[in-house]
Amino acid sequence: MKSRVAIIGCGAVKIGRYPDRAESDLALEAIRLALEDANISKEQIEGLFTTPDLLGNVGLQTSLLCEYMRITPKLMAEISCGGIAGGLAIRCAMNEIMLGNIDLALCYGAEREASIGWFKKFGSDEGSTMLEPIALQPYASHGTIPAYALSACRYMHETGAREEHFALAAVRNRMNALNNPLAAFTMPITVEDVMNSRRLCSPIKLLDSAASLDGAAAVVVASEKLAEKVCGKPVYIAGWGQYHDNSCFIPTDRCDKSITNFIATHRAAEEAFKTASIAPKEVDVAEVYAPFSPCELMIPEDIGWFNKGGMVTALERGDTEVEGKIPINTDGGLLSRGHPWAVTPFYETIAIVKQLRGEAGKNQVDGAKIGLVHCEGGMLNNSLVIILRTD
Repeated sequence: MKSRVAIIGCGAVKIGRYPDRAESDLALEAIRLALEDANISKEQIEGLFTTPDLLGNVGLQTSLLCEYMRITPKLMAEISCGGIAGGLAIRCAMNEIMLGNIDLALCYGAEREASIGWFKKFGSDEGSTMLEPIALQPYASHGTIPAYALSACRYMHETGAREEHFALAAVRNRMNALNNPLAAFTMPITVEDVMNSRRLCSPIKLLDSAASLDGAAAVVVASEKLAEKVCGKPVYIAGWGQYHDNSCFIPTDRCDKSITNFIATHRAAEEAFKTASIAPKEVDVAEVYAPFSPCELMIPEDIGWFNKGGMVTALERGDTEVEGKIPINTDGGLLSRGHPWAVTPFYETIAIVKQLRGEAGKNQVDGAKIGLVHCEGGMLNNSLVIILRTD
């Protein structure tokens, strides 16, 4: 990259349910924590970038926050692009800083999906509007879970994976969440617990699934020059990759197109590694955006850490645990940390920043210097990968 941009501060509220707090209230708490962490004042904010407001405030939530905080940024934007929205907010901030338009930006998101029942409409008898209307929507009246279940069934057929292997990923995430103060679910679970949980759409069960909850998180992004002045432990954005396939969930362009290997994840990771001038094996710790446990197996293979089906053995050996070959979702991931979807990339970024600063507590990966953040929209058809590093 031509010049370096750093993340110098982060803050977040514990993921859960906040029926009595407004999105703006949660946002202000996360922002305050991020500014304190960065050791800067609100008056220094030059750019303000956020994710969609699920209440439908027609893009004016940044203006509302400016009024509450009494700040006057040069640039503002509300960014929506499925589950990569939070990551794109960071990218917009990075681009503006690299162009020389600003030196410091605040990226944040706040959502109360659980409290306002945002996902309930996808359980109605009407087809999900997120799916292609002619071929797919009539068969997806209960949301997106059947699409992921179909993908999981195909993966089992192709690789020999069993439902117990999916459960291993869920158990690993819950074990990691035990030491994350931001995580929603911290009660230990076993493979048997996952296998005996309510079946949603075979082979996906309740404990294989991420819970759509409330949350708010923020990160402070700065130019290298400013970061060196105010931050003792800047974490630099070293690489970036983004790719959008020509489908949203189940592909409709070819009958032979894979639903267990996803070109968007592979291409985004490939570009990120190229711009960061590193190989996949050099990554020390990673956060992957896996809303269902089968994705915990497919995504690492698409990124390049394992061959097709290799995650089956990797989970059995513990290769993706904190002390393993490539520690994944050391903060609990979507399955146990919780999943306010557009804000999730901020939580992932914060987890990697803490790892690279050496602030991950009992889940700290020894000597972590390079981290990867992956986020996705659709069913892994819309992907974004960020490489972060300390040196």
